[in-house]
Amino acid sequence: MNKILLFVVSTTLMIVSHQGIAKSSIQDNTIKTKCFVTLYGGQKTILYQIINAKELSQLPKTLTNSTTMTTLSEEKQKVYKVTECTKSSEPFKNKFAQAVEKITPQ
Repeated sequence: MNKILLFVVSTTLMIVSHQGIAKSSIQDNTIKTKCFVTLYGGQKTILYQIINAKELSQLPKTLTNSTTMTTLSEEKQKVYKVTECTKSSEPFKNKFAQAVEKITPQ
């Protein structure tokens, strides 16, 4: 009886500790990003996303021709072109993107 109880308690502790490690490693690999995009119709806006750090270089390709929610409409909008993507903590290199970012709500 004691062996069964010890087994159940130790198994439970292993599962709980493994879930905590998995959650922290997932959160450590994510970054906040922002992309300056042109939507179909010509509107320019900033898209904010949280992605895996490894995916930052592929983000412009992923967003092109995808549909996403924007601050410009209550409906999803289709992305025509991605001009620049960067981490949210870094400034845009494009001056027009910097101006649009100042007036875009996050």
